[in-house]
Amino acid sequence: MKIRRNITKIASVILCAALLTVAMATSAFAAAPTESGMIDIAVSDSDAAFVANHLDALETVRDGALKLKSNIDISDYRLTESELSSLFAALRAVYPELFFVDLQYRYSYKTIGGVNYTSSLLLSYDVSSVSELNAMLDKFYSKADGYLSLVDDSMNDFTKALVLHDAIVMNSEYFVAKDGVSGTPYTLMVEGWGKCEDYSRAYAFLLAQLGIKSELVTSSSMNHEWMKIRLDGKYYQVDITWDDPISAEEGTDFPGRVSHEYFLFSDSTFPNHSGYYMINPSADTTYDSYYIHNMDSQLCMVKGAIYGIYCAKGESETKLVTYTARNEMTTVADLGAAVQDSDDFWAAHWRSNGNNYYVCSYSNLCSDSGLLYYNMPKAVYVYDPASGVNLKLADYSGSNQLFGLKIADGKLYGNDSAQTNSSGTLAELGGCLMMGDVDGDGVLNVVDATMIQKKVADLAKFDATNTIKADFDRDGKITVNDVTAIQYEIAK
Repeated sequence: MKIRRNITKIASVILCAALLTVAMATSAFAAAPTESGMIDIAVSDSDAAFVANHLDALETVRDGALKLKSNIDISDYRLTESELSSLFAALRAVYPELFFVDLQYRYSYKTIGGVNYTSSLLLSYDVSSVSELNAMLDKFYSKADGYLSLVDDSMNDFTKALVLHDAIVMNSEYFVAKDGVSGTPYTLMVEGWGKCEDYSRAYAFLLAQLGIKSELVTSSSMNHEWMKIRLDGKYYQVDITWDDPISAEEGTDFPGRVSHEYFLFSDSTFPNHSGYYMINPSADTTYDSYYIHNMDSQLCMVKGAIYGIYCAKGESETKLVTYTARNEMTTVADLGAAVQDSDDFWAAHWRSNGNNYYVCSYSNLCSDSGLLYYNMPKAVYVYDPASGVNLKLADYSGSNQLFGLKIADGKLYGNDSAQTNSSGTLAELGGCLMMGDVDGDGVLNVVDATMIQKKVADLAKFDATNTIKADFDRDGKITVNDVTAIQYEIAK
């Protein structure tokens, strides 16, 4: 559907690696077929309650589709031809796991009293066998489990919705089709690409697993789909597709950038959307003025705290902050001041041309093993929330500047670009710190435990890097508890 607008704005851009194989806490959630009634959609402006009034018929078709039935008996529901059209339009929306159902259908009908009532729905599928379907569903649910592992019951619904929103954007790229294959919720969830309805429906599917209801919203005039999500009994507008920025010049994805410009708004303030009808009004304005709308960032969770990088509009100070669901923002560190000395103004400012610089920050945030990583124009740094230590890991010697940061397979990659509106290329910057590995050999073993034990006994000195790595239990101190934790990890 709608090809996303291009996003070019000078704003704070931060990146947090949401590696789907790493859980922040033990998750109580596992993906399963969507429960009826969790996802809604207004299939027409004249019958907003169509889905709610036809759940039995939708479930019958869903159950038949999951068995790859080509002929599904729907005679009990006395659906007119127009109602069947609405039913089929809603089917793949309210059950995103039916991504394999072909977009065209046929039907048989009986004429009663001059009205044609459909008796059978004839479906075709994009898979050829039940075994092929089950293999695809296994991948779909497995990837969904990876996303769900990022949340847990200690989080409120705002935080859960935020974490999943950011993780999807972080791991996805906007494409209508690839190699002649149109995007689906499957390509978005499993392969990391799709179009607007794929973003919205994959997000709605994940929210449904958490018991959070949503409504899919469409606009014919915009040729676009987005959604509303329900938090604390009230619905809020969210366009997750438009929160995934693309390069204005190249039309390609900005690696790791996440916007919140369209996250949780009332109807009255939701920007740049029109020509839609809806089921649930969004009258509550609680989130309309939240700081988060000015953060082009995925926020990082470390020990229950949400961290982000914030740069106020019109300013160039890069600040590490904590953020809460109550819109409370507290500065943890002034990162610009921490990395800039009197002789190197450009360590903390992005040069535009000559001696001019951008009045903003392009410092991006990532998280790994309880540590926060961020880039400045020509270097990458690590911040330890437990101890408050801020440390330069590596200088960047490339001819361009770093406009982003990403973690993949334990390695740091900077977004090397000559300008702000180019997606750039990823340059490897080295590995993340391996906690406990104080001898630097890339393996956690008894040698590391012995070295830390000597440090505890004041028989050895560590540099700043090893001081961070030695705090294995992440309590901000180096004690015998770290030695014990390492020994336990080695023995596993």
